[in-house]
Amino acid sequence: MVRKFCKIILITAIAGFCLTGFLTGFKEYAKSFVRESVKEEILEKKDEGELVFEVPAGDYLSVEGEEGEPKTDVLDSWIGITGYVSGNDRTCESLHLAGIIEIGSLGIEEPIWEENTSLAMRYGVILMKNTAHLEEPGNAVIVGHRNTVTHTIFDKLTGIKKDDEVTITTPDGIMHNYRVNGTYYCSPYDLQNYVGTSEDYPVMITLVTCAREKGNSWRFIVTLIPE
Repeated sequence: MVRKFCKIILITAIAGFCLTGFLTGFKEYAKSFVRESVKEEILEKKDEGELVFEVPAGDYLSVEGEEGEPKTDVLDSWIGITGYVSGNDRTCESLHLAGIIEIGSLGIEEPIWEENTSLAMRYGVILMKNTAHLEEPGNAVIVGHRNTVTHTIFDKLTGIKKDDEVTITTPDGIMHNYRVNGTYYCSPYDLQNYVGTSEDYPVMITLVTCAREKGNSWRFIVTLIPE
């Protein structure tokens, strides 16, 4: 009887560990599914002239590796995801659209947000403050996560090639075409070297994401010039 009871306890414990492991591993995919669904709705409205969008505000949708990532446990994450999907918790914040970036060769299409917040980076990429605005003279620096868990946002950016075409559509509906004129890996100490402009190209775009091959603090840089 005791052996049977111990066996039941052991099987229950193993099942519990397996379930916890499954929920933990699947959590990032569930979070990404919600974020990508929200982003798809935003991109579908890109031709309607909307500039302000409501996105889920809960930290249960934080991106893996997000700086200062909120410490939400597995249960809290799943409660938040379930609450949003079921419509029971639709707490949202507003984000302001600066444009849309498309890299056809990599299948990348992302909203560019004005806000420089971790929330904004969950639903696209951000236009760094104190850099040029899109299509203004200067260097507009666009930063995005490289989510290697679900291969979203700028994860594929390291596959970009010289002379690849990049299109940025501004909120007025005008498409601006660029081409890649350089790709670089740099340490965080050298990042400032890539946020200025050159005499040859008074209008530039610089894309920045993590360089996991070199270490989390390193960055992968892509410089774009108008075609």
